[in-house]
Amino acid sequence: MDEETLKAKVDELEKKKSELIERIKQLNRRIRYKNYEQKALQPFLEQTKDVQVAPLRKQKRALEFKISTAAYTPKMEREILKHLKKVDEQLEKVKEVERARRKIKYVEQDISEGEAEIGKIETELKVIRDELKKYYDEMKTMRISQRKQAAAQARAEEDMVALGDLAFIEKE
Repeated sequence: MDEETLKAKVDELEKKKSELIERIKQLNRRIRYKNYEQKALQPFLEQTKDVQVAPLRKQKRALEFKISTAAYTPKMEREILKHLKKVDEQLEKVKEVERARRKIKYVEQDISEGEAEIGKIETELKVIRDELKKYYDEMKTMRISQRKQAAAQARAEEDMVALGDLAFIEKE
């Protein structure tokens, strides 16, 4: 390989390496933000860990099913609707808890996905760095051999005598 193709490959790999490093920086910023978000949600989730949302949802579905499938007297139906309204109010109170629980799952998923992607990128970077090291070593050996050739040529030229010098020597 000549020096120009080596230089082109090195430039291409350096560009790819810088793009990957920039992507890692973006992912690190995102993970840092998600960690802050997670820390902000933790106290609220700790306070509300005893709150049960699923039984209320189940009760609401059961009441709605009961209303829609069975025939009741108007008085009984009003009682069921009152009970359904109470369940809805209770659900409204725990809506924030449910939202926070869902959000913490997404935040944790984003963190793990980001860390996995960083791991993949770091393996790519290792391969690129190894290739770059190989190319840099090749370029170094090429330059050293060029210097040796130039030095040998300069020594050979030193040993030669120019015609002008010969004429000067003969005149004396």
